[in-house]
This record gives sequence, C-alpha cells and structure tokens, in this order.
Amino acid sequence: MAAQEKAADQRVSQFDYALLPELSGLLGIDMLQYVKKIEEEQQKEREKMQKGFNSQMRSEARRLKTFVTYEAYSAWTPQEMAAAGFYFTGIKSGVQCFCCSLILFGTSLQRLPMEDHKKFRPDCEFLLGKDVGNIAKYDIRVKNPENKLRRNDKARYQEEKARLKSYKKWPFYAQGTAPRELSAAGFVFTAEAEEIHLDGVTQVGPKKKI
Repeated sequence: MAAQEKAADQRVSQFDYALLPELSGLLGIDMLQYVKKIEEEQQKEREKMQKGFNSQMRSEARRLKTFVTYEAYSAWTPQEMAAAGFYFTGIKSGVQCFCCSLILFGTSLQRLPMEDHKKFRPDCEFLLGKDVGNIAKYDIRVKNPENKLRRNDKARYQEEKARLKSYKKWPFYAQGTAPRELSAAGFVFTAEAEEIHLDGVTQVGPKKKI
C-alpha cells in the first residue's frame, strides 16, 4: 500500500497535448496556457484530499450511492465509475479510487473509466485483482450472526414468514436472487452493509454470488 500512497502524489495530466495547437487556432486562445492553469488548480485540489486506502468505499454499492449528488457533465456513467473503483469526492467533479487514491477530474469520450484508471495507476492492487476487500455490487457477504442477531431475534426468525419480512429493504440492484428463496434457505437480511445471516450457522468471509 505504501507504493500506492506514493503514487497518489504524482501529477496526473488528463489532457491530450497533441490536440492543443489545433484547438488554439480554432478558438483563438492559447490552449496550452489554459490547460496548464486548469491542471495546476486540479493538482492543488488533489493535494488537499485525503490519501491512502479508503476502507469505507470498498463496497461498489456504496461508491455508486456517492454519485447521487454528482452533477458534473460526464462521458462516464456513475455505474461505470463505481465499478472501476471510483467514488465521488464531492469536490468539483473529482472522483477517487478507494484503493490507490487516484483522483480524476475529467472524463474521456474515447476511453472508459477502467481504462483511464489503468493508464494512470497500472499498479493499483484493485486493478490487479488482489484481495483488497472490494465488495462487488452483486456480492453478498455471509458473516457470523452471533453479534447481529440477539437470542429473541433468533427465536422470532424460526418462521420463514418472519424471515421473509426482513427483506423489506432488499436493495434494488440485488433482484437476481429472490428474497423468498433466501428466506426459505434460512437467511435473514439485516439491511446493515448489505449483509445476510444464516441463523444457527457460522460462516465468516465467503461471498455468495447472486
């Protein structure tokens, strides 16, 4: 992670400098100076932002929710950015990777966010597929229910009908698996960090793909 924190301090240029002379002629302004000014402002904003691994944004679903207030014009969709590891910082149009801290302020019409991510941070452990704790949008983690379900709750959830009622806040993006199937299998939805618990069974770590 130390290498990634060091990489986060490196300058990032998202402009295609080869096109600037032609744009200068078309617009009648010095685009090179204009772009340099913008990049300098963006770099100052990057330096203000928190660096390092952001464990609170490991969940793709949580990253996606940050784009609710994202009003900037973008060639990328919130879904594409969240899947690429980015969340909205709330500062201008800045998006940041939860793992390597890469901050981008612009989007490309030619490339997807995942491609720009690889371009600027090819060593990002999230991109390399390492276990950095990322929770994909359609993953559900099954954890030890002992700390979540009290004794009275366990007795209440013995009935399948009661378990089914726990799915009232079942996330819209998880429609691939029916709550009825999960409740029939003994699962209870806690609505906390998109976790489900199997009463009487201790399972820590593994994910269930839906």
